[in-house]
Amino acid sequence: MARALRMPSEADLPPGTVRDFVEFLFAHYRWAGRPTLRKISTTVADGDYRSTASTETVRKMLRGKSVPARWETAESVFLALCDLGGCDLDDSFQFDGVKGTRGGTMKRLWNAALDE
Repeated sequence: MARALRMPSEADLPPGTVRDFVEFLFAHYRWAGRPTLRKISTTVADGDYRSTASTETVRKMLRGKSVPARWETAESVFLALCDLGGCDLDDSFQFDGVKGTRGGTMKRLWNAALDE
């Protein structure tokens, strides 16, 4: 049985824009029921998304080891998690004191993490 991923500790991933990106993504991973990396990758591959993502890409994103340079990759993993968790991208969402939509928040956090 695959071990469940855990949100990285602050010692492993210090506070900052990359941690914010991972916290937001990880919240959706939890909401989706902590699917396996293979399930997420397969959902991306089988879905109507603009990119693909290997299990290793998904793992690196959720561990904060990598922020995809291409929006399409980050978006595809996020959309797969939203689909698995039944989330609506247009829901109003507040994260770190900033209001917006769930999808807009993801893009804002991805951009900030890349700029760090």
